[in-house]
Amino acid sequence: PMDENLQLNLFQTIKTLAVNAGFKDNRSFNPQKNISQIARTIAQIMDIKNDEIQGIRLAATLLDVGMLNIPLDILHKPSKLTEQEYNIIKQHPVQGYQLLREIEFPWPVARMVLQHQERCDGTGYPAGFVKDDIMIEARIIGVADVINSMTSDRPWRRALSVDETMAE
Repeated sequence: PMDENLQLNLFQTIKTLAVNAGFKDNRSFNPQKNISQIARTIAQIMDIKNDEIQGIRLAATLLDVGMLNIPLDILHKPSKLTEQEYNIIKQHPVQGYQLLREIEFPWPVARMVLQHQERCDGTGYPAGFVKDDIMIEARIIGVADVINSMTSDRPWRRALSVDETMAE
């Protein structure tokens, strides 16, 4: 178990990184907080141990830290991205992994960030992993990220209701 002061300092550092990544992405709120809360709820329903939930919440807070390396003109583009631009965006999990891999967290945070856009059917990125190739923690974060995205307004579409999101 991590010392409480060390854990508090770690989470404050992570929050600062995540908020700055969010500002670069020009978001008017901190979506990582929502994603972290959704991921926590999913993990609790799944009876994941509290210590593991802390790691999931930390990774959920950092899931878009790789956006810090994505050009602003792509992040702020108000219209549909070109295929080339989308391919650049799809590198953010790898960029996040590269930023986090040397940090010795008590959980596999860098791998969770790397895999959070993978999908069980193989349509995700960056590696196109399927089912059990994807860590359960990354699957939880991925679902939380999708729920948050679908229930948030975007420049190209309105937010879906929770009922519409769950139906989808």
